[in-house]
Amino acid sequence: MLTSKINLLIYLAVWRRPEITELCFMGIERMKKHSAYNIEAFAVISEPGMIQLCNKYGIKWFMTDNYPLGKKKNTGLRAAERFDFDYLMEIGSDDLITNDLLTQYLDYFGKYDFFGITDAAYIESETGACRRLTTDKSTYGAGRIISRKILNQMNWTLWSDSLNRGLDNNSLYNIETKTKVKYHKVKHQDVPGVIDVKSSENLWKFNYFIGEDYNLLEIYKRLSEQEVNRLITMQNVSA
Repeated sequence: MLTSKINLLIYLAVWRRPEITELCFMGIERMKKHSAYNIEAFAVISEPGMIQLCNKYGIKWFMTDNYPLGKKKNTGLRAAERFDFDYLMEIGSDDLITNDLLTQYLDYFGKYDFFGITDAAYIESETGACRRLTTDKSTYGAGRIISRKILNQMNWTLWSDSLNRGLDNNSLYNIETKTKVKYHKVKHQDVPGVIDVKSSENLWKFNYFIGEDYNLLEIYKRLSEQEVNRLITMQNVSA
């Protein structure tokens, strides 16, 4: 474990779903209070309407076209090079990262250049349904950590420009092929460290047939009051 504060850049691509994006930004605001990290957040956006929301939460941003998504994320990543950070955490604009996971990650910095989770909870924003999917057969893009060393080796290009789907596996393959560095899977916790909030606009929608039912209250315990209230409001509006 490193003894000094971790300089961490949270990187995300944003498109539509402003109410869930704002929930994500609330989560970033909570994460910034973790004493072991110096956290800055950077979003690649494609809608002028998102500028005000980014500014409200102190999220730096870069504007580019939304399609193809691989090109959008690469363009944003190259713009992120100017920031002072040692590690990048990639999340989606519908993801929440718990402080428990941030604490767990401290044992991995300095040992691994590419690591993340294989365990996540999924919430259907309209109903509050919650499921947990734990697997050792695949990896998740949300919450994964990539060192600046790896980004330099990849020339700040992780994805194939033409892709709109399958970007997590694509970037995993690209990184492992070019750098020969393998993705390290962190140990599962009692409570998932990544929460993916699904809506009807998601490319990959909430699925009642994957994973297992999970107690939403266990998730609420790890979030700020502001985040919990937003999740409850979204359920009430949809009821």
